[in-house]
Amino acid sequence: MTREVVPVACPACGEFQNMLPGGFDPDADPFDAVICMVCRRPFSRIEYLTGLNQRIDELDALDGPRLT
Repeated sequence: MTREVVPVACPACGEFQNMLPGGFDPDADPFDAVICMVCRRPFSRIEYLTGLNQRIDELDALDGPRLT
Protein backbone atom coordinates (compact mmCIF):
# COMPACT_ATOMS: atom_id res chain seq x y z
CA MET A 1 0.00 0.00 0.00
CA THR A 2 1.36 3.38 -0.94
CA ARG A 3 -0.82 5.64 1.20
CA GLU A 4 -2.87 5.79 4.37
CA VAL A 5 -6.47 4.59 4.15
CA VAL A 6 -9.06 6.47 6.22
CA PRO A 7 -12.88 6.63 6.09
CA VAL A 8 -14.12 8.69 3.14
CA ALA A 9 -17.44 10.54 2.89
CA CYS A 10 -20.01 8.84 0.67
CA PRO A 11 -20.86 11.02 -2.36
CA ALA A 12 -24.54 10.11 -1.94
CA CYS A 13 -25.28 10.23 1.80
CA GLY A 14 -22.20 11.89 3.31
CA GLU A 15 -21.51 9.15 5.85
CA PHE A 16 -17.90 8.18 6.62
CA GLN A 17 -18.53 4.44 6.84
CA ASN A 18 -16.82 2.44 4.11
CA MET A 19 -16.68 -1.29 3.41
CA LEU A 20 -13.33 -2.20 1.91
CA PRO A 21 -12.23 -5.58 0.57
CA GLY A 22 -9.49 -7.38 2.47
CA GLY A 23 -6.01 -6.18 1.56
CA PHE A 24 -7.47 -3.02 -0.02
CA ASP A 25 -4.97 -0.79 -1.81
CA PRO A 26 -6.38 2.49 -3.13
CA ASP A 27 -3.72 2.61 -5.85
CA ALA A 28 -4.31 -0.92 -7.17
CA ASP A 29 -5.37 -1.40 -10.75
CA PRO A 30 -8.02 -2.66 -11.16
CA PHE A 31 -9.67 -0.73 -8.33
CA ASP A 32 -11.44 -2.92 -5.74
CA ALA A 33 -14.99 -2.14 -4.74
CA VAL A 34 -15.53 0.39 -1.94
CA ILE A 35 -19.12 0.51 -0.73
CA CYS A 36 -20.91 2.83 1.71
CA MET A 37 -22.07 0.84 4.75
CA VAL A 38 -25.09 3.12 5.18
CA CYS A 39 -26.66 3.48 1.73
CA ARG A 40 -24.73 0.66 -0.02
CA ARG A 41 -23.62 2.93 -2.86
CA PRO A 42 -20.41 1.85 -4.58
CA PHE A 43 -17.66 4.44 -5.01
CA SER A 44 -15.98 4.98 -8.35
CA ARG A 45 -12.19 5.05 -8.30
CA ILE A 46 -12.18 8.84 -8.89
CA GLU A 47 -14.76 9.46 -6.13
CA TYR A 48 -12.83 7.39 -3.62
CA LEU A 49 -9.39 8.83 -4.40
CA THR A 50 -10.71 12.42 -4.41
CA GLY A 51 -12.46 11.82 -1.08
CA LEU A 52 -9.38 10.11 0.35
CA ASN A 53 -7.12 13.03 -0.53
CA GLN A 54 -9.61 15.53 0.92
CA ARG A 55 -10.04 13.54 4.13
CA ILE A 56 -6.30 13.12 4.68
CA ASP A 57 -5.86 16.89 4.21
CA GLU A 58 -8.64 17.52 6.77
CA LEU A 59 -7.12 15.12 9.28
CA ASP A 60 -3.61 16.51 8.81
CA ALA A 61 -4.92 20.01 9.59
CA LEU A 62 -6.34 18.98 13.00
CA ASP A 63 -4.54 19.95 16.20
CA GLY A 64 -4.64 17.57 19.12
CA PRO A 65 -5.05 18.54 22.76
CA ARG A 66 -2.29 20.62 24.23
CA LEU A 67 -0.55 19.20 27.28
CA THR A 68 0.53 21.81 29.80
